[in-house]
Amino acid sequence: MSYTRKVAFNTIAQFAGKIIGIGIALVTIGILFRFLGVEGAGKYTTVFAFTSFFALFADIGLGWTMLRELSVEKDQNKVFQNIFTMRLILGIFIYAVAALVIWLFAYTPDVKMSVGILSIAWFFQSLTSNAVQIYLNKYRMDIAVLAEVVGKACILLVVYLISIHGGSLMSVMGAYLAGCFVNFVIVWSLAGKFVKTGLAFDFVYWRYALRQALPIGITLVFGYVYYKVDSLMLSWIQGMTDVGIYGAPYKLLEVLQMFPALFLGSAFSLVTRYVANKDERLNSAFQKQFDFLSLIAVPIVIGTFILALPIITFITGSGGEFTTSSTVTLFGREMTSITCLKILIFSVGVNFFSTLYNFMIVSLGKQKQMILPTICFALINIILNLILIPRYSYIGASVSTLFTEALVLIATYYVSRRNIILPLRFNVFGKVLLSGIVMGLSCWGVYYYSGGLILTLLVAIVVYAIMVTVLKALPINTLKNIFKANQSETS
Repeated sequence: MSYTRKVAFNTIAQFAGKIIGIGIALVTIGILFRFLGVEGAGKYTTVFAFTSFFALFADIGLGWTMLRELSVEKDQNKVFQNIFTMRLILGIFIYAVAALVIWLFAYTPDVKMSVGILSIAWFFQSLTSNAVQIYLNKYRMDIAVLAEVVGKACILLVVYLISIHGGSLMSVMGAYLAGCFVNFVIVWSLAGKFVKTGLAFDFVYWRYALRQALPIGITLVFGYVYYKVDSLMLSWIQGMTDVGIYGAPYKLLEVLQMFPALFLGSAFSLVTRYVANKDERLNSAFQKQFDFLSLIAVPIVIGTFILALPIITFITGSGGEFTTSSTVTLFGREMTSITCLKILIFSVGVNFFSTLYNFMIVSLGKQKQMILPTICFALINIILNLILIPRYSYIGASVSTLFTEALVLIATYYVSRRNIILPLRFNVFGKVLLSGIVMGLSCWGVYYYSGGLILTLLVAIVVYAIMVTVLKALPINTLKNIFKANQSETS
């Protein structure tokens, strides 16, 4: 297979796998939230938020460092074995600490035991990610993607069985352990075909790798703080019911935020090449990325805002627990998960464009310039949550998330512009916004007269497609160029 075909195949495999994985994740979340209820969903969200924090220390940027080193170092066996050994030792230590430290907090025993189970699951996942870097380097992401999909399907199957036959929060975490282990077995059973596996203790290389990894690791740790600390602070200040009310829309937010990285990742190599060669086509490529992200973000934000009630009902079930549960009253109205979703969906839209500038900063090789801003984001977010959560609970956390995302967009734009000027045209964005507004009005009319979410979504897609086509918001050639990005790099 030619290099061009390898790149194209690798890109298609990643894109298809992520879409399937997102679909499986949404179904799994829907079953879980129906099964667990509001308080159980709060515990589930807390377990993941707590374990996620320690997962960052088990990596500290070594994953990104391995990927880069595999591309520039001739002795790939040396790179893989040494960084794998470092991550193995770190993983054992960090996840053991996570399983022990949780007992210092005033959580219920099932939450504490669940953190221990999930820590084991994510230990296997961290080992899996080492092998995935090899598949990415060798343009065989089809193997890694297949393993990931099978692992997620395993989680879905076990969660479904638990929901039917009954089970606890710990059994749900057992489902994730089973899925992560299956993923681990498939990935590692074939890794030996591409690299010599084993342990290595080249301490000189370890020091070098750590120096490369730590700036990324610091950014990841503080990025986590402003991204997920709100769930933990809710659990400490308010309780599991409030976390559950916040957790339902927040899980949807996490899934939706995968889309910009999924799209931008497919063209990352080409954009980086343009930057390195000072290619005049960089401006055009950046504009096309902005236009395409607008095309996706606008209908997601407008549609979700208008259809927040049926979306939450669809995800969490028709029992009404999530749509009616409330511990906050503002302006004489009960604030529920629906209110959270209406606020958080705007942070998703902002995130689409901050991700665009983040990718550009990495392409420029200026990610170190984001360390101080990221630390500031974390501190600001914590302060905002300390002010807002005691009084407004999950509504305060939602506002804090939106405000912080806006700051991230401003900062990434500033850092990017300080290093390179990429002027944007907003004519396509204006057309997309008009198309989104018309689509939103059609959503409102169809749903509130028919009451059917699926019918409403189908009508919305058709209306939006017609409007975008009539207004020529995104020429067909632009789409072709975007998805041929990686192939173009090899020409």
